[in-house]
Amino acid sequence: MLHAAELTEQLPFSTTPFAPLGVPQFLLTALLGALWDIVLAWLLRVDPQRPAPWLGSCVFGGIVLTATTVFVLDPIRGTWPNGNMLPRLAFGFVVNAMWGFGALVFMRAFMTDKGETS
Repeated sequence: MLHAAELTEQLPFSTTPFAPLGVPQFLLTALLGALWDIVLAWLLRVDPQRPAPWLGSCVFGGIVLTATTVFVLDPIRGTWPNGNMLPRLAFGFVVNAMWGFGALVFMRAFMTDKGETS
């Protein structure tokens, strides 16, 4: 939807190979999303017994994922941070914060109470 609204140049489910690995971008995005979900759940101690860390998940997604994209993945592709990065960082923060929120929604939806008896 963001691409259709011309807010981003990145295509959804892009089969373009991710340089230098040659893996389609949507597969790499799915793999990295799963790995970051594990880190998010571990760092924020997501548990059905505890209150959901909504703000923490948004901040984690916004800061960590945006920083990883700009300072790790883009240099691997050969794109170095330069010029006015504020619009790109702000857009990345908002999109990745929504990812963090959504990840927590799905984690909480599929959790069961450990003390539950049937």
